[in-house]
Amino acid sequence: MHLTSRRPLVILLAVACAVPLAASREAARETAAAAPQAAREFTAEDMLKVSTASVLDLSDEGRRVAVGVRRAYDNAEVDNRRFGDPTYVAPSLVKVMVIDTASGAIDAPFKDLVNVRQAAWSHDGRRLALLTVANDRPPALVIWDAERKTLSDVPRTVPVAAGSGLDWTADDARLIVSLRAPAQDAAAAARFKALTDGPIIVQSSKDPFLDWDDLQRATRTRTIAALNPASGAATTIVADRKISSYRVTRDSRLVTFLEDVTEKTDYDVIGGTMNALRAIDIVGGTPRTVAEAKDLKDVQLRWSDDGRAFAYAKKGEVFVQGIDDAGPRSLTPRPDTKGTKEGEEAKKNEGTRKDEPESFSVGPFSRDGTKLLITSKKGWYIATIADAQRTPVLTLDPDKEDKNPKVAALEWAPDGSSIYATYSAPDRWERGVVRLPLGRPAGPAASVLEPLVRDTRLYSGVQLSRSGGTFVFNLSDGDRPADLFTADRDFKSVRRLTDLNAALLAGVPLPRSELIAYRDADGKELYGVLRYPVNYVKGQKYPTVFELYETFFDNGFNARATFLANHGYAVFHPSVNLVVGRPGEAWVKGVTSAANRLIDLGVADPDRLGVHGTSYGGYATVLLITQTDRFKAAVNVSGKVDMVSFYTDSPRLGVRNTHAPEKSQDRIGGTLWEYPERYLDHSAILHADRIKTPLLTISGDQDPNVPASQSREIYYALRRLNKEVEWVRYVNGAHRPPNSVAESVDFENRILAWYDKYLKADASKKKTSTQ
Repeated sequence: MHLTSRRPLVILLAVACAVPLAASREAARETAAAAPQAAREFTAEDMLKVSTASVLDLSDEGRRVAVGVRRAYDNAEVDNRRFGDPTYVAPSLVKVMVIDTASGAIDAPFKDLVNVRQAAWSHDGRRLALLTVANDRPPALVIWDAERKTLSDVPRTVPVAAGSGLDWTADDARLIVSLRAPAQDAAAAARFKALTDGPIIVQSSKDPFLDWDDLQRATRTRTIAALNPASGAATTIVADRKISSYRVTRDSRLVTFLEDVTEKTDYDVIGGTMNALRAIDIVGGTPRTVAEAKDLKDVQLRWSDDGRAFAYAKKGEVFVQGIDDAGPRSLTPRPDTKGTKEGEEAKKNEGTRKDEPESFSVGPFSRDGTKLLITSKKGWYIATIADAQRTPVLTLDPDKEDKNPKVAALEWAPDGSSIYATYSAPDRWERGVVRLPLGRPAGPAASVLEPLVRDTRLYSGVQLSRSGGTFVFNLSDGDRPADLFTADRDFKSVRRLTDLNAALLAGVPLPRSELIAYRDADGKELYGVLRYPVNYVKGQKYPTVFELYETFFDNGFNARATFLANHGYAVFHPSVNLVVGRPGEAWVKGVTSAANRLIDLGVADPDRLGVHGTSYGGYATVLLITQTDRFKAAVNVSGKVDMVSFYTDSPRLGVRNTHAPEKSQDRIGGTLWEYPERYLDHSAILHADRIKTPLLTISGDQDPNVPASQSREIYYALRRLNKEVEWVRYVNGAHRPPNSVAESVDFENRILAWYDKYLKADASKKKTSTQ
């Protein structure tokens, strides 16, 4: 056993294992770019210092955007032993910037980094309310006056909840917040302590909830109040109910809230909650029920702009309801075949017949609330709320779903003349923002969508101001970290708002990425993202590592790929075709085919292939190396290896680890008792004797998702079988194993060293022997 760094780290070794902010800033940037930069290596510590920007809130008229800039370097340490404590707020420190979208001018309201939970601009765009949390102190509300450039504290006269929302009333005089008494948090913390420290813990099937499931619901008990930011005085709207979420109507006359009325743990949905929708006057009174929980089970509500109507899809049918209506109305009614021979036949063959009713999803409401966008595999439709008339506006080919462009609606133009959407081609990097003008005959995407911007760059986090005049979005060339940009409604004027990583990446060679098409062993066309080694020379073969998960298509800055590419590796992110009931076949069919493709392209050295993955990707990695010995080194980060022991482990996640194989990501397709053979087939531990690839398995002792015992199992099995294996334990780490800057640097360097040892050592020996 070896201990390295100042924080606890345990390593077990097997016996066999030896656009511009302003004109002046743009000019300076161009000058810096033109100046020769001394090339330097991208390091493991650099990975932690890459900055990312997220929009905290955009003012209604689009003039100001509040931004949080985050680095992993500033948030490396988490008290993972408190995972599941509903009173613990993990660090998420950011630098807050307020940017003028027209001039690019930047203000920094805080001198230091802060943990911002919520942020909201007043309707006039002059004041920014922020809810912050620091070092287990009570949450604090502050107001940034953008005109005066001053920051003021809201008096702490009431206990604002850490999970509170922030909504300004229509007159910008008050904030609607949620409150939670300190005694309630103290009781929740005490219960957490009892569940973790004991000394005696008793759990019974007679209890309606799993203990950890019930504990996570504790913070939902709260009060909604209207708070005066000047005095801190608060007026109760609704007192102490178990509230999942709430919202305020635009005129601030009503508050609607989803009240948790769940009676017992739901094993069919992770964190499954039965919510009844209630409404109450902002001046208080008795809440009235708008919709019963049974009607809202397993649906997501889409609200109108005024907050007085909502829509949802249930079993492929779209319903709409106003908060004053007696009940929902269907906008896509289906023929009533209940009790008929046709109905029984349809139910029996549900999901297998081409003639079954069209299945719809819900898009956004028009600004005036009179129309609703609904979508299906066949296209987009505009439904008129009053009479449920449906007009097609975009057609898609349901039989060629993977050939249709990916179009996701953003917002309606305020005047209702068009709908904005993001766009991505299905077979190449062609991405951007489009506009769908309404009032024209429906047609395929190519004929009806008006491109505002469409190129090879990567657009993400696209938001449109409520005024409809300003976009803000993150933009990357696909190889560099993204920065924040703004544009007008027609994308005629695009301006850079941030340049976050210029200094960090000065002189650092970044890998070039390319989309690669290939076919798996079944002939299905798949895509993967290739990152070339820096200073790539065409015709030269490189050690190549494959990072596994599910599917990959878009590129974008990848810190670990950049790190590995700076050390001479090609990195490939392959897609696989996962099938419910037998997902384990996907990786051997898809990843080995991807390797063949890269070898044929002359990029990958067939004798120097490595593979790694994290979480589900780690599971895939170990399962893959039980089926092929083509890879000369493998790394499993926080991945499971035993589907049976994993099945009911991780109690702090409630039903997550039973739900994953039964109904979601693991794709086993049923319970352990229904398909025991599938669980055994997909447990790499039972096939460990087939593994020939040296394996580095890394875990965090505090991981609540995939317990470190999974790495322990594969380590002891491979050691017993005299295989090459190394187990690294980060004692204070969780699902992201390292838990400090030093540990994070150690973590990345260990992965690099593992690949160097097995993918470069032989090449070095060959080179030496021929000299």
